[in-house]
Amino acid sequence: MKVGLPAVIALFAVSIVSLSVANVLLKIAMVPAAESTYAAGFRTAALVGGMVLMIAQFAGMLLLEHWGLDVSVVVPVFGLNFALTALLGALWLGEPVGGLRWAGIAAVTVGVYLIARSSVQ
Repeated sequence: MKVGLPAVIALFAVSIVSLSVANVLLKIAMVPAAESTYAAGFRTAALVGGMVLMIAQFAGMLLLEHWGLDVSVVVPVFGLNFALTALLGALWLGEPVGGLRWAGIAAVTVGVYLIARSSVQ
């Protein structure tokens, strides 16, 4: 099935954001109650929300493959979630993300660019 590039980019973006936010929500949900600054009800909602977003990301991945994109492109492009997840972890959770970690994220991002670019040619 042929789908336009804007639809593919939009679905990748929504799916990657879903996965990144899901990872942060699941982290919030998994912190033991004694160590958490979040109320139990919010942690339960974070768990459910994280699971729903993971399912949404998975559905997006399946749809991209249904549209005919190579799995060898789809899965690596989802690697961009590492950058967004690190940023959200730093902003929302106060996690330290040092220079070496950002350098690794930059290397992954360059690799994803090269893989995605190779599929266009």
